[in-house]
Amino acid sequence: MASAVDDCAQAIDESWQRRVGVKHDMPVTSPGFREITYGSDTYKATLALRHRILREPLGLNLWHENLSVEIDQRHFTLWQQSASLDAGGQKQVELVACLVIVPKSPGCVKLRQMAVNDRYQRQGLGQRLIALVEAVLVGEGVELIELHARESAVGFYQTSGYQRVGPPFTEVGLPHQCMTKIIHNNVGKTL
Repeated sequence: MASAVDDCAQAIDESWQRRVGVKHDMPVTSPGFREITYGSDTYKATLALRHRILREPLGLNLWHENLSVEIDQRHFTLWQQSASLDAGGQKQVELVACLVIVPKSPGCVKLRQMAVNDRYQRQGLGQRLIALVEAVLVGEGVELIELHARESAVGFYQTSGYQRVGPPFTEVGLPHQCMTKIIHNNVGKTL
């Protein structure tokens, strides 16, 4: 029996298939860092992770949000071999972490929707994903990253070099803190 999430995912899939020019990523068969394409199967895997980690615990539903705005955003992922085997006896590759980058202005982006698979949390993999994304962005001339961190995640971002900016505020019903990081000349220090 299909769940409401499955029904919504199918509707989103059908909508993406109607779009002209949507590229689909190849299936992920090896571990590593990847930028993925909006609307692809790998993108849908990030939606499932983001829903499970960021929205479900709050009683919110990612599928009710306007995801079409993400077509102009960038999607980065980190994959790792899991202990599970597929039907052919091969180790499966599993989504470990993902984040979204929103262009703001020349030289400035916003990091949002960072999610780490709960089986891989507290292993430094989220910080590794951020460092890899920062390396890509600094190579493209980005100098400033801003984000809205849940208060419970402020320490995580501080470890990656982000600084609090301004007073705390409430977003999605939780206390948040605006944070920023200047990334030129900082790449590689957290790898």
